[in-house]
Amino acid sequence: MKRLINLFAIYKGLKKELYVLAFGRIVTSMGSMIWPMLTLILKSKLGYDASQIGIILMVCSLAAIPASLLGGKLADIFNKKNIIVCFDIFTVLCFITAGLIPLSNFSILIYFAGSIFQQMESPAYDSLVADLSSSDERERAYSLSYLAMNLGLVLSPTIGGMLFQDYLWLAFIISGISIGCSTLLIFFFVKDVKKEKTNEPINIYENGESGNVWQVLKSIRLLIAFFLIGSIGSVIYAQFNFLIPLHLESIFGEQGAFYFGILTSVNATMVIIFTPILTKLFSHIKDLDRLILGSFLEIAALGAYVFITDQFYLCIIAMIFFTFGEILCTLSNTPYLTKRIPATHRGRIMSISNNIQYVLGTVSNTGIGKLVMIWPMSQVWVFIVFLGGIELLSFSIYRKKDRERFSLLYT
Repeated sequence: MKRLINLFAIYKGLKKELYVLAFGRIVTSMGSMIWPMLTLILKSKLGYDASQIGIILMVCSLAAIPASLLGGKLADIFNKKNIIVCFDIFTVLCFITAGLIPLSNFSILIYFAGSIFQQMESPAYDSLVADLSSSDERERAYSLSYLAMNLGLVLSPTIGGMLFQDYLWLAFIISGISIGCSTLLIFFFVKDVKKEKTNEPINIYENGESGNVWQVLKSIRLLIAFFLIGSIGSVIYAQFNFLIPLHLESIFGEQGAFYFGILTSVNATMVIIFTPILTKLFSHIKDLDRLILGSFLEIAALGAYVFITDQFYLCIIAMIFFTFGEILCTLSNTPYLTKRIPATHRGRIMSISNNIQYVLGTVSNTGIGKLVMIWPMSQVWVFIVFLGGIELLSFSIYRKKDRERFSLLYT
C-alpha cells in the first residue's frame, strides 16, 4: 500500500481545480458505453455493412469540424468553465433523449449531435488544464486527466457489452446522467484560473501573440507537419474502435461485443496501473521521443492481428502492448503542443490539431471499411502496419527539425 501511495505521489502539488477536473472525468467515463460499441450497434442492430459504417462515421466527423473550430475560438475568448458546462448540458439532453426513444437512425443522429457538443468543449477542457499548470507540470497534469478518464472506463465497456443485446437504451441514459454529474462538479468547484506568474523559468514559446490563428501557425509552420504526421497515427489508433470490433465480430459473432468490452476494460485497467509508472519512468525523456516509442508499440500490437484467428488470449496480449503505446502517446502529444504554441491561441490551435487528427482518423474508416469488404481481414491489418511504417519514418525526419526550431526545449 505504501508503494502504491508513493507511486501516485507524482500528482501531488497541482492546483485543486485540476483534481476536480480529473474527478469529473472519472464520473463521465463511467457512462462511456456507447461510443466503443458504435460500430457494432450500426452493424448488428441497424444492419449497416463495414463500408456504410465508415461513410456514416466520416459524415459525422465532417459535421463536427466547424463546431470544434468554433469551440476553440470561444475557449480563447470566453470563460472556459462556462463553455464546458453549457456544451455538457446539450450533450446530456441529447444522450438521454436517444435512450428514451426506440433505437433507430434518428436516435443515433441525436446521439451524434450530443457527441458534437462534446467535441466543441474539448479545446476548452484541454486549454483549461494547460492554464492551470506550469510548463514543468504539464505532463503530470495531463497524465492525471488521462488516468482519471480510464478509472471510469474500467467497468463501463464490459457493462455496456452486457446491456448491448437487450438493454441498449439504458446505456444511452447512463451516459447522459454521468456527464450531468460531471457538469455539476465542474460548475460548483472549478474556477477558470489563469496561470500565475512565478519565479520559474519561462517557456518563451508560450508567450502571447497578436494576429489570427493562421498567422500564428504560419510563424510556426513545423507544427503543420506534426499535425499531418499525427493524423496517420490517428488512422492507426482509430482501428481500436473500428477494425478490432469488426475482427472480433467476424470470429465470435454476437459475442464480439462482449469480447470487445473485455478488451476495452483491459485497456482501461492497464492505463490505471501503468500511467503513473510510465509517467515517472519516462519523465526524463523528451515528449517527441516518448511519442515515437508509443507509436511503435501501438503499430506492433495492431500488427499482431495479422496472425490472430480465434485465440482471444492473443488479443489480450496485443491489447497490453497497445495500451503501453497509448499511454506514452497520450503523455506526450498534448504537452508537446502546449509547450510550443502561444497561450493566447491555445484553444484554437488545439482545436485545429484535434480536428485534423479526429477527422482523418474517422474519414479513413470509409476506405478501411471498403477494404474489409474486398480483402481478407489479415491483409487489411498488413495495410495498417504499412501506414505505421510511414508514420515512424516521418517522425524520425521531423525530430531533427523539431530540435532545430525549438532548441530551448532541448537544453
